[in-house]
Amino acid sequence: MRNQFSALNNQIIKLSGNITRLQTEIDQNSNLDSQQISLLNAQLTQLNTQLSQLQSKLNQLSIVSAQTSTQITDLQARISLLQQALSENLAINQPGAVNFTPQGFNITATNLGTVSVNITQVMITNISPTGSTQCLTNSPCILTSTSNPGISNEIVKTTESGHMIKVNGLTISDGSGYKIALTSTNGRAYGFYYPWPLAPPPSSGNGNFIANVGPLAIYLDFESFNFTRGSQTQSQSAFCVPSASNLVFWIKASNTATDGSVKIKSPTMMQMQPYIANGFGQLVRIWIDDPSTLNPSNVIPYNETTNPYILPAANPSGTLVYTVFKFSATSQNGAGSASMSTDNWITFIGFYYVYRGQSQGQTIVFVDLKSTASYPGGC
Repeated sequence: MRNQFSALNNQIIKLSGNITRLQTEIDQNSNLDSQQISLLNAQLTQLNTQLSQLQSKLNQLSIVSAQTSTQITDLQARISLLQQALSENLAINQPGAVNFTPQGFNITATNLGTVSVNITQVMITNISPTGSTQCLTNSPCILTSTSNPGISNEIVKTTESGHMIKVNGLTISDGSGYKIALTSTNGRAYGFYYPWPLAPPPSSGNGNFIANVGPLAIYLDFESFNFTRGSQTQSQSAFCVPSASNLVFWIKASNTATDGSVKIKSPTMMQMQPYIANGFGQLVRIWIDDPSTLNPSNVIPYNETTNPYILPAANPSGTLVYTVFKFSATSQNGAGSASMSTDNWITFIGFYYVYRGQSQGQTIVFVDLKSTASYPGGC
């Protein structure tokens, strides 16, 4: 009898381990497709069958301990919860966040599953703080139905499309890049990025307007290489700029690596060489600014410790999250901005960053730009 109970106990431990493994797999995958869900359901059905066989063996024994019965009941409950979780299938509708007001916004979603989805928590993280410093990575905003800011209308019923989950007391339409993670009662995780990731810039000829720097992709199209001057808050294309005018350059980038984030270090800088240069004294060198810098009138020194650029790992599905780097500082970790004389300029960028715990440096030939005293007519 003792040997039988020992063998059955070992089977219980093995079943528990398999259930835990499936639970972890479900928790770590926020975008399970129908094939993955079908496979997981098949594994749960198999575990349920094994559990029923185990229960039958226990029933054949004359003595069943209360502890063993409790273990069996617990495993059955865990399998039931996992099956319930896999019955969920919530899709976030593009562009994810809509209907912005000073009081909040809505998250639009469609229920594609067979059970209602009750969202119990929304976590908002500012991963590219170019417009504000709220909800930073070291202090994300966690919203529930009882918090302030908080959420309401959080239950998405079966077959409901275009459901609006309300976010109250917080808005994210400020120019920063946000990651929004939703958690349901059943422990399923869903998420999206705002602004909604765009497709990569269009190709031209035989190549793309992209330069690769290790895990980073630096975009070179007319909407990705911009500048501001004076007190401007709306940037414009920087392939032609006004000479003798202090500028802040804006450069769009993304992390293409799926296995780690990228943190930009303070030695990162741009170096511009005029066509007429015959010595190093004519170079213009500018360093990376704080993400919240907008224009030459509010340049904030970059501090890689307190407010670094951190580019999140890429989504394996291929969607990209964009970050905009600002360059203008006249010294590393400094403020200020530089101007350029009338000429054409060959531009280089030296990137220094941390990827998977290792510091790396790489220089790229970036763009050729023109500065003119008669901007924009002289472009």
